[in-house]
Amino acid sequence: MSRKHAGQEGGEPTLRAEIRARLESWPQEQLLEFAVERFLADPELRQEFKQPEASHDGAEAALSRHLRRAIAEAVRVRYVDWREVPGYIGRLERLLGDIRSFAEGYPAEGVSVLCYYVKAVPRVFDCIADEDELALFCSQLTRVTLGLASRVAGAARVVAEELLSAYVADEHGRFADVPEVLVDAELAADVRGEVATAAEALALQVTRRDSHKARELGLLAARLR
Repeated sequence: MSRKHAGQEGGEPTLRAEIRARLESWPQEQLLEFAVERFLADPELRQEFKQPEASHDGAEAALSRHLRRAIAEAVRVRYVDWREVPGYIGRLERLLGDIRSFAEGYPAEGVSVLCYYVKAVPRVFDCIADEDELALFCSQLTRVTLGLASRVAGAARVVAEELLSAYVADEHGRFADVPEVLVDAELAADVRGEVATAAEALALQVTRRDSHKARELGLLAARLR
């Protein structure tokens, strides 16, 4: 046996023991976060959760909680200076990429996490000195969320209505693309009809305080039918 080989055989148990001792010293939450990060980054590891079913359910819940916490942390900002905007938008986009990776294995929960993202991101609308970077991100978020929802039975209508609510509540124009995205989306005929009805109802609600949005919602309903 070569000296190099012998050294490797002797060193591996020692290194294993050192790693184990270090991990055992970590708080449980830190260890969980570390494991979740590794599984999010490695598609092969994520496959381990597909069997047995109990492990699959536990992994889905853990990853979902991790992503929701990451979203909450990302929108917990006081102010983003114009010089910091590119880096901040990059952070939002990387998080969206993580959610898309998660949704490959867990599409239904992926839709739920994306809806949570849609509801959370307006918290930063008053805190970021951007031109149109955040609006571009919101357009991307809208398209990804609706696109994934179209692959999950019964999700498209719910998501479309969530996006309409975000559009109506938005006073900054960041979700301005929602009507166009809904028109372009490959929605089933019955879903398009339901979304059109929802748009008409919202148009009546906002007609006094925002005639422009009421008109846009009316046009959206007509285009969906």
